[in-house]
Amino acid sequence: MRLRPSMRENFRYVLVRITSDSVFESRDLYRSIAESVVSLYGDRITAQIWPSVMQVSGSYAIIRCRRGLEHDLETALCAISQIQGTPAAIHPLRTSGTIRTLKEKMPLCTEKRSAKAVISGVPCDVVVSMQGRIDLKEKGIYHEIPRYITEEDTEDLYYDE
Repeated sequence: MRLRPSMRENFRYVLVRITSDSVFESRDLYRSIAESVVSLYGDRITAQIWPSVMQVSGSYAIIRCRRGLEHDLETALCAISQIQGTPAAIHPLRTSGTIRTLKEKMPLCTEKRSAKAVISGVPCDVVVSMQGRIDLKEKGIYHEIPRYITEEDTEDLYYDE
């Protein structure tokens, strides 16, 4: 059963920039945000704020909270000094009622590197992310085919840029 728009929970979304030397996953970011909110406001206010990490893209993230409590969330975000033991800072940039408008304002993430490689005599396009993940696409007749490699294959990769 769908709720009418007037009966749905209203949320606000906060675009933040993460200043750190490393890249974090959403669960690591959520743990540090929850710890900061609980230490500042306690469990009751944390339950009212209901923070949630919606998306992490490089050094930017979108965090959700209930409407009317976004200033409390931003205060707690500014109090974060480390994430998973790594020194980091979170800077709130914008607040919006939709994720789409924040995605439009988010700078493009250029934390991937493209290259070409030859595996077993087959030329492939390679996309290497900053986290070390390698995506291979074999050129087919009609489209690109994802290719899966083992750890032994990664030792034999030679990048031609």
